[in-house]
Amino acid sequence: MVYGDAMSNFDYYAAAEELISRLEKEGHAVDAAKLRTAIEEGSTGTEIFMALRFHLTEIVKQTPLKGDSQIKAARLLVELNDALE
Repeated sequence: MVYGDAMSNFDYYAAAEELISRLEKEGHAVDAAKLRTAIEEGSTGTEIFMALRFHLTEIVKQTPLKGDSQIKAARLLVELNDALE
């Protein structure tokens, strides 16, 4: 991202909460808990984003997510990568 660009309108926290809810419903409670812990225990926005990115990278690679959940996880990961660039 180039300095001076408008901030993204993407709602990272809402997207993460929606994904957490989906993971819980699909039987991936451990993965959901990792994301929730990242949000609840992070001290700064950057720390939270970095923790979410770390856990999402592993989830996307290792967890067999269903259709829309896979898409939402991948989108959130792309948005986090862009924000942390």
